[in-house]
Order: sequence, then structure tokens, then C-alpha cells
Amino acid sequence: MWKKIITGFLILAIAGGGYGWHLYNRKPADSRKQTGCIELNAAALAEAFNQDEMAANSLYVDKVLIISGKVSNVQVDNAGHATVFLETGDPLSSITCGFYDDEAGSVKKIIPGATVRVKGNCTGKLADIILNKCSLAD
Repeated sequence: MWKKIITGFLILAIAGGGYGWHLYNRKPADSRKQTGCIELNAAALAEAFNQDEMAANSLYVDKVLIISGKVSNVQVDNAGHATVFLETGDPLSSITCGFYDDEAGSVKKIIPGATVRVKGNCTGKLADIILNKCSLAD
């Protein structure tokens, strides 16, 4: 009887450990392949966060957004990390879009002043509104 209980417990422990290992090593979802995105312009997103940050957090944080806006600056460092800054109409805030490393080549071609559509995962507002895992939207 005790052998069956111990064996059952060991099987559950091994299965639980395997599932935990799977979750720990799982890669985050690729935002480039996700559908059902929320689409709005940079000024509207900034206005939503400026009006009521808690409500904007519940609407936009951890969701994939497609943001259209005018580029104020483009940065690509030596390691290939690309960042695009979108104007919001608020001089104290912009939208900071951190791109996938393999998107650096296309980001380098963006000229400040151009209007772009960026798809990425919203992580909230610090001084700027942050989008991570970004790519240029079609």
C-alpha cells in the first residue's frame, strides 16, 4: 500500500517538475505573428495614459498594439538593438519602441519625420510609453 502511495507521489513530482521546466524554458510569443491587435495613433495612446493611467494600463498593457505616428528619432547601437521614438504631441512624453534585433536593418532605413506603423507589446508608461518586441506593421 505504501509503495503505491510513494510511487504515485513520485510520478506526480516528476510530472510537475517536467511541466515547471517547460514553463521556465518557454520562449515568449512573437508579436509579429499575433493577430487581433489594438490599432490607434501615438497621440491617442499618449492621451489615454495622460488622462487615466490605471484605465490605460488595463486596456493596453500586455496587449499587442499597432501604433501609427511620426518618427522623432531612430537609434541603432553597435549590438544591433534598434529603437524608434514616436511623437505624441506631448513634449514631455513619447512612445519608445524597442525592436527585435533582426529588424535593425529595416529600422536603419527609417527617416525621422516619416510616419510609420509599429506593432509591439505595450509594457506601460514610465516617462515614455514603452512598446517591446516591435516590428514594422504592414
